[in-house]
Amino acid sequence: MRADQVIATHGNTDFDAFGAMLAARLLYPDAVVALATLNRNVRDFYRLHADELGAVSETSRIELDAIRRLIVVEVTTASRLGELESVALDPLVETVLFDHHREHGPPDWVSPESAVTSTDGALTTTLVGILAERELQPTPLEATAFALGIHEDTGSLTYATTTQRDVDALAWCLRHGARQDLVTEYLHTPLAAGERELLTHLMERLEPVAADDVLIAAVRWPEYVDGVSNLAHKIVDLTDARVLVLLVEMDERIFVVVRSRTEAVDAAFVAGAFGGGGHAGAASAISRLGLDAARERALAAISDARTGVRLARDVMSAPARSLGPDASVREAMTLCQRHGQSGVFVVEDGRLVGGVSREDLDKAVGHALAHAPVRGIMSSHVVSAGEDATLQELRALVTSAEDGRVAVLHDEELVGVVSRADLLRALEGPVARPSEPVATIAEELQQTARLREIVEAVAALGEHPAGVYLVGGTVRDVLLGEQSFDVDIAVEGDAIAFAYALARALHGRATPHQKFGTAIVSYSDDERIDVVTTRTEFYDAPGALPTVERAGLREDLFRRDFTINAMAASLAASDLGRLVDPFGGRADLEASVLRVLHNLSFIDDPTRIFRGIRYEARYGFRFDEHSARLVRACIEMGLVGDLSSARLRDELVALLEDPGAVEGIRRLGALGADRAIHPHLRGDDVAAGLFARAVVLRDELGVDVPTWRIGIAALAHELTSEEAYDWLERLKVRRRDVERIVGAVTVAPRIVERLRAEDLDPSQVVAIADAFAPDAPLLALAREDRPELRDYFLRLRDVRLEIGGADLIAMGIEESPRIGDILGELRRRKLNGELAGRDAELAAARELVSATAPA
Repeated sequence: MRADQVIATHGNTDFDAFGAMLAARLLYPDAVVALATLNRNVRDFYRLHADELGAVSETSRIELDAIRRLIVVEVTTASRLGELESVALDPLVETVLFDHHREHGPPDWVSPESAVTSTDGALTTTLVGILAERELQPTPLEATAFALGIHEDTGSLTYATTTQRDVDALAWCLRHGARQDLVTEYLHTPLAAGERELLTHLMERLEPVAADDVLIAAVRWPEYVDGVSNLAHKIVDLTDARVLVLLVEMDERIFVVVRSRTEAVDAAFVAGAFGGGGHAGAASAISRLGLDAARERALAAISDARTGVRLARDVMSAPARSLGPDASVREAMTLCQRHGQSGVFVVEDGRLVGGVSREDLDKAVGHALAHAPVRGIMSSHVVSAGEDATLQELRALVTSAEDGRVAVLHDEELVGVVSRADLLRALEGPVARPSEPVATIAEELQQTARLREIVEAVAALGEHPAGVYLVGGTVRDVLLGEQSFDVDIAVEGDAIAFAYALARALHGRATPHQKFGTAIVSYSDDERIDVVTTRTEFYDAPGALPTVERAGLREDLFRRDFTINAMAASLAASDLGRLVDPFGGRADLEASVLRVLHNLSFIDDPTRIFRGIRYEARYGFRFDEHSARLVRACIEMGLVGDLSSARLRDELVALLEDPGAVEGIRRLGALGADRAIHPHLRGDDVAAGLFARAVVLRDELGVDVPTWRIGIAALAHELTSEEAYDWLERLKVRRRDVERIVGAVTVAPRIVERLRAEDLDPSQVVAIADAFAPDAPLLALAREDRPELRDYFLRLRDVRLEIGGADLIAMGIEESPRIGDILGELRRRKLNGELAGRDAELAAARELVSATAPA
């Protein structure tokens, strides 16, 4: 048969390769599908439906010299094409490749522009995607073949390599008429008598290899039996093998089938040792080696294929949290609750002496034994393993441990723990995620002048054994383009040692705080860096100060208030700027959303409400709906009022000193936080307007009043004098500030009322303003723009006499209250414009001295 375009694949063709060839024919309608040997279920399907499948021919019937284009499906090793190998290697023949093993890259006999590769679970999925894009329509039988291919290579969408595209492609097949009855029939074909006999023999010859749940079977078989790959699937199901290698010698050839369900062994690598191929989970080959030689090669390939045999030290969680035997049941229960543990180990003098399960702790608490030492209820038998324990050994130990936890020991010292979750992650690998480029803000770091020197200093220290990161608000402000921000660095390790090294590199000094594992690095004129060890926090009661423990970077970020503050950027030279953003903080930053990291965030620390309001006001952000609901719930529970007075005061001061304080006052009221602080506090438009006007007037008139004091007075504009005094004292505000604020709250309205009611001369204006100046007259002016008050700030408050008490004494007056009275009268006259200059003041003084002289 002459054909200038041919579609081909490997021998022992499975449904995925068969379906992919039929799909490729829709893309190349003049091409002929060339069939070599087929798996039994594929052969049965083809023989029954050959008349409906069109241009399909056996490879042996095709004239090879007539081929001008070869479309290769699921083959990257030319020798697997059998008779068509020479055609694939012929430079005069155009070769096109479709493959779903992208990690291997196209072979050298295919030009890159002629190769279509993917990471789909089934190659048929890749072809179906192209058909869908080009709106090419298959027949229902072709759609059925496609569905069989996707089912077979994804384990009916159950294999870890399955992708969303596989699911979508299968749905596309059903929409185009794929017959479910045929899918069921050909996926689950019953074993023939010869297959059943070979399966039994293979099961008997299975032997374990090393310690990774690897099973291998090598058998000689007197006659050819189809479908060894199908038998491999059944053996995996029967034995739960993580890796299976079958070597079956028949017809003077070795049929090699490899299955792997662990990332530790790549099935394609093992099959590649025999000239075969496939993917990480399933592969096959045909070899001319003898059976013994094939077995030795398989064992060597398994050893070489391992991407790193992981031991207990590689998968354990460390450090393992433990208690001493004299710790109370209450302390043990608290530790379990904090960390979500099913139990806790007991260590004495550095040696593991026992363990106690959470179930036993619950029972002890139920018996009113919370105060008792854990020594009395612990078990001295603890399931343990050395650091070199293999995953297979750990699997048996974890399942035998009552609480599913295995202590990992180094010379009897507790160094870690392997839990069920640790083991499952190791056995099953991480959850497959779409590959995404690594996010980086290296350019932003390099362009920020304040950080450039720090980046260079960290690089000069060389590779740090643990991670070094910019964290929290520093990363947020860099992404926002802020120029003024605090620099916070977190170290996964010894922060104090790192701070000393950094200080030397910056020619500065380090001030350590050993108790907290933190340090401050000071350098240049007034630059500083806060260096901390990554840690986690726990709150023993709502609003209480946190208890701090060392932890990894992710836990350190999780303890923070909002997602926008839960990002980190690596400072290591090897991955400078790599953004660690496990909670979507960058996306929330771009969307101007404030989102808490967990539902108890505000209950743990209600001051986060005020920080959130501050961010809203400063950046124009808004709490997402869920976080806003949590804010209101925290307020309704009365937890804001339970805050320590000093912490509440500090948060209010920070909010009112913020550039966005006007909007912050309104948000206090909108969220109900104002009444939570004090029932008569008002964060409304009146307060916001009063505050805004007062701040503008202060700046315009040059009045020395701190912004926060104006804000407190504006919020408290409806409080009585007694309420204001009581509340401010509870906030631990300084007495001098209390007097000024209370004056602004209670006297300012009276100043306005009197100015409205009476025509006061300048000295009278000064008399009512000076007593509580500058706050009260400033707030009065903000309430109502009175010219008398403007005159007070612009002129009257600075009016001073040019004479003093000494001048009066020189006139013969003895020191007495009479001197103050005369000076007061002189200032009144000067304020009212009756005196001009020192001479006029002296003349008026003599007159007053004479008039008031004793008879």
